[in-house]
Amino acid sequence: MKKPDKILESEVLDLLDWDLLLGSSSIHAKAEDGVVTLTGVVYTYEELLLAEDDARNVSGVKEVHNKLLVGPLGEAVADTYIAAACTAALEATRAVPKGSVSVQVNHGWVTLSGRVRNHFQRMAAKLAVRPVHGVWGITDEVVISTDLIPGDVADRVNKALKRSALLEDASVAASNVGSTIYLDGTVGCYAAKRKAEAAAWNAPGVTNVVDRTTIIV
Repeated sequence: MKKPDKILESEVLDLLDWDLLLGSSSIHAKAEDGVVTLTGVVYTYEELLLAEDDARNVSGVKEVHNKLLVGPLGEAVADTYIAAACTAALEATRAVPKGSVSVQVNHGWVTLSGRVRNHFQRMAAKLAVRPVHGVWGITDEVVISTDLIPGDVADRVNKALKRSALLEDASVAASNVGSTIYLDGTVGCYAAKRKAEAAAWNAPGVTNVVDRTTIIV
């Protein structure tokens, strides 16, 4: 049964309030036909992304439009400090090969570049710099090294999708063009969507995943 928008708004706000990692952020939620829009101010880029993930995980939410701002407004942190802190965070992360990712900062906006072996190393780099004070956003230009991709890579992904209990009631099929995996079909929640993406990224040689699945509630 479809949830009324007012109930969705209430449940999203309750979950955001429950998340201790969001601290004293000021967030508002507006729902319209299952699509939730977040507005307000958070103190770090990390909190901005956490709030979006929380909202997506509420049952009945089809999509989230994140219009949160990072604040407090007017506070400036020198780009040189942010770059140094981001570099230190990357160096401290074991999942990111030393020296593989470089950092540039422009008015608090971080650009990551370089080359890593797989998607999970690329994600680890983003996760490392997200909590750094002063970061307002991240552009990810890190590329994945191209390895030989198996001819049966789509079959391997489809078998992985069938093995997942979370995707048991979903209808998702994988196909590929070269090293890009395409996911099509329907899932019942955002967590299932993320699970399908992770299964695709786990396949050997994959450099890109295009998720075209839709959430049906």
